[in-house]
Amino acid sequence: MTLKAPSKPKATKLCFVNDKDGKSWDVMNPEELKGHDGHHVQLSAHVYADKNSIHIMSVKMLKADR
Repeated sequence: MTLKAPSKPKATKLCFVNDKDGKSWDVMNPEELKGHDGHHVQLSAHVYADKNSIHIMSVKMLKADR
C-alpha cells in the first residue's frame, strides 16, 4: 500500500500520519525514515491494520507544495 503523509516524531516513536484521514501509524522500522521527520513522503509499505503499524519497504521524497 502506498500512503502520502508527513512523518512526525511521536514521543520516542516515529509515526506516519496520513494527510487524507489523519490516521496515525506506528513505524516498525523507523530507520527507513531517518532524515524525513516532518517531510511529505510517499511510502510503499506492508500495513498491519490490526496492530496500527506499517513496515516500510521504500521511501520517496515528494516535492514541496507551492
